[in-house]
Amino acid sequence: MSVIVGNSEFRPLPTNPNAKITGVHESLLQECEKDIIWYRDNFFGKTHQNYLALDSPRGPIAVSVIRDADTYKALLRTTAGSERLSVSASSVPTSLIRRMFALGPSTQNLMEGISRNIPTTSLHMCKDANLPNELLSMEERQVIRSYKFGVAYVAPGQCNEEEMLTNRHENSSPAFKQFLNFLGETIELRGWKGYRAGLDTSGSNMTGTHSVYTKWQGYEIMFHVSTLLPFIPGDRQQLERKRHIGNDIVVVVFQDSDLPFQLGSVTSHQNHVVAVVKPDGEGYKTVVAPKGGVPGFTPDLPEPSTFGQDAVSRDFFLHKLVNGERASYKAPSFAPKISRTRSVLLHDVASKFIK
Repeated sequence: MSVIVGNSEFRPLPTNPNAKITGVHESLLQECEKDIIWYRDNFFGKTHQNYLALDSPRGPIAVSVIRDADTYKALLRTTAGSERLSVSASSVPTSLIRRMFALGPSTQNLMEGISRNIPTTSLHMCKDANLPNELLSMEERQVIRSYKFGVAYVAPGQCNEEEMLTNRHENSSPAFKQFLNFLGETIELRGWKGYRAGLDTSGSNMTGTHSVYTKWQGYEIMFHVSTLLPFIPGDRQQLERKRHIGNDIVVVVFQDSDLPFQLGSVTSHQNHVVAVVKPDGEGYKTVVAPKGGVPGFTPDLPEPSTFGQDAVSRDFFLHKLVNGERASYKAPSFAPKISRTRSVLLHDVASKFIK
C-alpha cells in the first residue's frame, strides 16, 4: 500500500523493526489517570500537606507533599499538567531550631528542595479535610471516557477524500464490512442509550439508521462510518458526512483501491491523525500519519506494518487510535484549550479553599 504526502501536513510515522503487535499496555493510561493512581497510592488517606496558589507566575497551582521514610514525594499540578516528583529527604535543609521542635523544613526550603520551578511565595497551606477529595475529583473530571473516530471507505479507482465520501454502504466491499465488524458492533441509532458522539438517536434518522460502536477497556468508542451516514444526491462534497468525519481528530481510511491515497486531500483543521488501512491476506497493512505538531505516540508500528484480525491485533489497533487522539491534544491547535480548561479547574479549587 502507499500514500502520497505531497504538500500535506500529514507525515507517516516510521516503523520499528523491533516492535511487535501486542495487547494493551501501560501507555493506555492517560496522564491524569496515572496522577490519580499515584495520589491514591502515596497520599490519599495518609497524613500529608496540600498547598494552593490562586495567582502565581505559573497560574493557579496545587501541590501535595508527603514524607515517605527518607523520601519526599510531591504531586505538582499546574495548567500545563502534573509532575510526580521524588527527592531524598537529606537534600531538603531544615534549620536547627525547626529540628529542635520537630517541625521539619520550612515551606520555602521544602519546595525549593523538591523543585526550583515551584513558586513558593505564592503558596498557601490548606488543612481542610475536604481538599484531598476535591483534588481527586478535579483530576477525575479530566479523564476522557469516550472517543469518536471517523471511518471512510475508498473504493477501487478512488484516491482522495472527496471521492471516498460519495460511496454508499450497499456498494462497499465485503472486506470493508468485515473490517467494521473487526472494529465493533453495528448498533441501531433509534433509542440508543450509550455514547452517541453527536449522532441522532431520536428515530428521525437525521444521521442515518445505524452506526458502529464498541466498549473497550472501559472506554466507549463510536465510529462515524462514512457509508452509514446520510448520502445526499447532488452534493459533491457530501457535507453531512463531512460534518461528522471532518470533526473527528482521528480518521481511519479503508483502502480498497490500488491507487495511493492522497493525504493532502484531507483538509479539515480538526483531523490530526489519518490511519490508512488496506486488506492484506487475513489481516491488514497500515500507515499512520499524524499532522505536524502531534508528538509521537505508542504503540510503535512494526516492520512490516501489518496486523491480523485476532483480539490482540484489535487491541493494538484501537490502542494506536486512542493514543493518536491523546497525542493530538498536545498539538498547537488543541494544547491551549486543554490548558485553559485545567486552569479553570485549578482556579475553582484554589478559590474555594484559600481562606
